[in-house]
Amino acid sequence: MLRDEPQKLVWDQLWSREVSYHWDSLSQTIYDKIIDISGGIQGKRMVEAGSGSGKISLRLAAEEAEVTLVDYSKNALYNSRSAFYRAKVPGTFILSDIREMQLPDHQFDLTWNAGVLEHFDEDEQVTILREMIRVTKPGGTVLVITPFAECLPYRAGKEAAEQLGTWLYGTEYPIFSLKDSFERSGIALIEESSIGFLNSLDFLDFIQDSQTVKHWLTKWYHGLTKEEKCNVPGYLLVSVGVVGTVPGKAMSSLHPSSETQLSPEDKLSRAQTIISSYHAKREKSHYLSAYKEEESTYWFPLLAILDSLLVARGTKVLDIGAAYGTLLMYSVLSGAKAYGLDMIPDYWSEELEQDYGVRWNLCNIEAEEIPGKEQFDVILFTEILEHMNYNPLPVLRKIKDRLTPGGSLLISTPWKRHFAPNQYDPDLLDMPYYQPGDGFIDAEIKYYTIDEMYALAENTAFQVKSFEVYNGHLLVWFVNK
Repeated sequence: MLRDEPQKLVWDQLWSREVSYHWDSLSQTIYDKIIDISGGIQGKRMVEAGSGSGKISLRLAAEEAEVTLVDYSKNALYNSRSAFYRAKVPGTFILSDIREMQLPDHQFDLTWNAGVLEHFDEDEQVTILREMIRVTKPGGTVLVITPFAECLPYRAGKEAAEQLGTWLYGTEYPIFSLKDSFERSGIALIEESSIGFLNSLDFLDFIQDSQTVKHWLTKWYHGLTKEEKCNVPGYLLVSVGVVGTVPGKAMSSLHPSSETQLSPEDKLSRAQTIISSYHAKREKSHYLSAYKEEESTYWFPLLAILDSLLVARGTKVLDIGAAYGTLLMYSVLSGAKAYGLDMIPDYWSEELEQDYGVRWNLCNIEAEEIPGKEQFDVILFTEILEHMNYNPLPVLRKIKDRLTPGGSLLISTPWKRHFAPNQYDPDLLDMPYYQPGDGFIDAEIKYYTIDEMYALAENTAFQVKSFEVYNGHLLVWFVNK
């Protein structure tokens, strides 16, 4: 249960009304600032932590940023998802309290919000900012935009609306500075300024007969020099921080060994180098000729999630469809106990198994049970789902039975909308169930939609911890609840 249900109710009611996605001057003001600090958005990974309508993220996504929207209002996310769908723009939508976002560590180039932190006291601001640090890449940017307490038109209009009972936005504390909250959170504050004076004049609409005042203030502001405008407090306070290469004191209790850990890129490179050394002995190696270069393009963001699950040495990891063993070797380098299954023995290196203690078994997961009786903390299922000949629900139930309570299943699979939007694929409900003696073909049988991935989770009692799209592949984190 959230600690601030009354405030959440305000937003659920607000977002239950019709939302306009027509571009407006306030959105332009915020968008311009995002462009200014990000130095170009194409290909950048951005998360809006407290996304509301998601209007600005929609434009960022349309201009080829990879956007994730997080909000605890179902109504807000429904509106956003519908707007993205109508615009035919990709996005990831996470229903979550931003004080504990259901997202992996260190994923985003820019973590931002606008009109959010003013609804929380300082302690909760620090909690939110620490979460924003957690999901931001080292060297990435945290951007927070809040109503500025020194902006007179905004303050006057807000006061009038509260007195008249026409204020719509719940409890809101105008912000003089977020310097203390940033410092307590461990973020290096590199800029704090205000923008949007003309946007603040809209708050005067809460005051009867204010149109003449708005007119003269607009005319006065346009007559100022650029330097004078900089000295006029705008409606919005912009607080910009950078996440250090190693998170500050705020993160040390959560990740005490982070200073000595390799980055996912470095660890992946090391794992691939080890595997390559075995394949160099072979006369022909598909791993060296092609697979090594492309394998991580399917599932690379899952590595950050995997790292977060491998903090304790001895974590048991099972890779179903392990192929050449890259993810198993990656796990071993983190101190995990690694187990692999595959139905094609030619991929595997027995020397790798012997030298690094990886246990490997030949297994067709659709026709056979998972060997042994071990319970696993993490099960990997990357680029396998699309090859399954039969309904995947029984396999997911097998997997669930071998996961520890709270254990994680990480899946990657090609997204139907990206790879074959016009291709006929059997409906999940129409897929036949495997019967002993049934045959198999080695092919990509079915591409999955986002809705079908959620249906798989629902029908097997998994919790969807996170969901994103990467290079046209669906990356899903299921938790054994």
